[in-house]
Amino acid sequence: MSYLARRDGRYSYRRRFPTEVAALIGRNEYRKALGTADRAEALRLSHAVSVEFDQICDAAVAALAGPAASTEPADVKSQAPTAAEVLGNLDAMVRGFTLNITERMQSSGWQSELEWRRASLRAHANGTVLPGLDLHPVTARALLRALDDTLDGNPPRFDVPTPGGAAAPPATATACDTVTEAVFQSVLDDYYEGVGPSRVTKLKSLTRRVLAWPSTPAEQLERVMQYCAARLEAGGKATSVHGDAAALITVLRRVPGWQGITLPKAGAVARAVRSGGGMNINQRASIPLERMLSIHAEVKRQVPTHHSAVVLLARYGLRPGELLQEGPEALGYRVDILGNRELVFKAALSGGKNAASRRDIPVHADDAVMFREVLAGLGIAADATAAQRDRRIRQRVRNVSTVFSRLLGGAEGLSLYSQRHTCADLLRAVGATAEEVGGVLGHTAAGSKATSIYGGSQPLTRPRELLEKVRALIPS
Repeated sequence: MSYLARRDGRYSYRRRFPTEVAALIGRNEYRKALGTADRAEALRLSHAVSVEFDQICDAAVAALAGPAASTEPADVKSQAPTAAEVLGNLDAMVRGFTLNITERMQSSGWQSELEWRRASLRAHANGTVLPGLDLHPVTARALLRALDDTLDGNPPRFDVPTPGGAAAPPATATACDTVTEAVFQSVLDDYYEGVGPSRVTKLKSLTRRVLAWPSTPAEQLERVMQYCAARLEAGGKATSVHGDAAALITVLRRVPGWQGITLPKAGAVARAVRSGGGMNINQRASIPLERMLSIHAEVKRQVPTHHSAVVLLARYGLRPGELLQEGPEALGYRVDILGNRELVFKAALSGGKNAASRRDIPVHADDAVMFREVLAGLGIAADATAAQRDRRIRQRVRNVSTVFSRLLGGAEGLSLYSQRHTCADLLRAVGATAEEVGGVLGHTAAGSKATSIYGGSQPLTRPRELLEKVRALIPS
């Protein structure tokens, strides 16, 4: 069996852990993005990933066989705590753990989660060192007792004063907050499945430079803020620093139990970073319509091969990479819940900036020829590697952007991407609401479970009406 899964045109390796291994490591399934849309390449890569899967299972089984076994490399092992440190931290550990499980009991599926936590704690209490969590047996036994007492409705009390007379301060991190690099890499691989190659490249570089493992949420947040402070001190723009910080926080929130991690609000560095995310509509300048149309005419006259791409980016508010990374398969038909058959462009079919990027955009019949022309220009062989594909996409975006920027004449703050902001302004001008604009452009409100006008088989009547009005303002 290959254990391959395909999502948004790209392959990943997915395989369930054996029951005894899943109980030990706290995960039922192993997932790893393979970074390719070619099945033959994915099959070749899956062999190496299968070896990695077997190593994880072997390490878990070996841990059960002998308490002295350890599957963590020497360079990530932390120094063993002394007996005084174990006992001194015990109350804080139990308190934090009890608060954590009490909060988790408000979420769906908490029973199964607490079952594997109990199995993990029992293994540690018996002296077994499991991958992802290093607990002293005394601590494990205390946490196990706290878990059982809490489930029985009799949680531990924490009103015992400290030797100085003050109440014990709340713990800021629990044993279950500590995450290893292997666990985080699994989270990253899952995240990479739904984003484009440029986003993957950026996150790989950022996480390698900024984060360190094993770690707690507080420690990682401190590293993120230190990185931001260094970038700002070196003259980095607040907008760029905020973008990096937001990207790191996005992936850290996907770590189990870390959903509440957020950028701090107090302090000069925090205020500077947050100001970078407060860009208003005027800071993301759009190109005046008359000037944009004159540039389109010049592109058609000077470099006609780029004309279709430039016009489509303006009419449909697409990110340059969204259009230029796709092949002919991104243009097709879909049938909505009412049985209507629509010609759509499947944006982010090969990966996007975020989940909202994946959307179906209704295509005007007269634009189908231009879409087919642009999509046929990708010209990547079926056996091309992920690196070759990424290089080709970057080359396409760079070629069109260079021509467009030259015709802009060096206007400050404007670029090929600015056509996307022009489209947003035109959508507002023809009566689109903020939610409708977000749906067309591939933005949704935080925490939204639907993508406003996309997803499922919802009719595309309203976005088609809006885009036809915008199209009328941008003749070719």
